[in-house]
Amino acid sequence: MTYEDLIQSMEAGAEEKIAEIRSNAARQSEGIIQDAEEKAKTIREEFLARARATVADQRNRLLYKTRLDERSAGIAAKEEILNAVYSRVTGHLGKIREKNDYRSLFSRLLSESLEEMGENSVVLHVDPRDEALCREVVSQMEGNFTINPDIKTWGGVVVSSPDDQIRIHNTLESRLERAKILTKREICRILFGE
Repeated sequence: MTYEDLIQSMEAGAEEKIAEIRSNAARQSEGIIQDAEEKAKTIREEFLARARATVADQRNRLLYKTRLDERSAGIAAKEEILNAVYSRVTGHLGKIREKNDYRSLFSRLLSESLEEMGENSVVLHVDPRDEALCREVVSQMEGNFTINPDIKTWGGVVVSSPDDQIRIHNTLESRLERAKILTKREICRILFGE
């Protein structure tokens, strides 16, 4: 084999080796690219999943807050309406002394309180405007009554034991407060259909 044949043979071997190296490099680079694309896809999917979860969480929080705000606004509006109703009632109760049947109402409130107290010796706390009426009503009753015109009220009486340990509030204001508690649900049902 001549020198030129030997060089050609070496060149051909080198070309084959270069082609094989290039082929291996191409396969490796394709594998690296494919792995990178798969990793990128996985990262993208994880990122999108986290982003979706975050968006869903924020959406749920906003919906909850919106519903809570709507509910609070609804409750506030209902409370405002209830307060207007009670304000009208208060206006009527403030004028009850002007009615002809106030004497009968006062007498009934006093009798209820005395019955509940169950004692013959009591202190009757009344509005100064009701002092004369109270004296007139108790003059027809049995018992030892001390009349004390020391409260301001739309009407009614506060009965206490002489030592002031027991007090029974039977004023129009106290009855309205009890009525608010007892009738709120019924008023809401009538006004708001609840």
